[in-house]
Amino acid sequence: MNQQVSLSYNEWDVVWNGKDTILGDITKVPVKLVVWYDSLICNSCHLNRMYNWYAITDYADSLSQRFSVVFLFTPKKGDIHRVHSKLLTEKFDYPVFTDRNSIFYEQNPIIPKNQQLHSFLLDRNNRVVLVGNPLHNHTLWALYRKTIQIMVDNDGVFPEASYKDRMVL
Repeated sequence: MNQQVSLSYNEWDVVWNGKDTILGDITKVPVKLVVWYDSLICNSCHLNRMYNWYAITDYADSLSQRFSVVFLFTPKKGDIHRVHSKLLTEKFDYPVFTDRNSIFYEQNPIIPKNQQLHSFLLDRNNRVVLVGNPLHNHTLWALYRKTIQIMVDNDGVFPEASYKDRMVL
């Protein structure tokens, strides 16, 4: 694993709670769970189900800027306005980014096309620590929580000694 991922927040639009917004420097959050929806998926379908993430976003909120979830949609060129409108009407209570210029994938060609691998945990240096969508997998979410806590306790770093205790997916 240990691949580094580039996050270009300043190149993305962000909507929070149905409003276009500007966030502070979220690059300083040491532990991040990136959830990327690329242009090959049904963006509207996923936007309709964002509420499923509330337990995980609540957990992120409980860790006071030490862990954050980065929801990123990269819609097809013709769908950007529809996705943005949907975000404004859904009023999801967490920041959601849109990458209208497909910069994320251009900067991160290491990310596989397999959508099951489009959710991943990053350390403070944006290195991949875990891969897989924990949303409907309780065992994986338990592993994520354990790993997040280790990283939070170590200022956003996953100690090399802890790798031997980690389950490989």
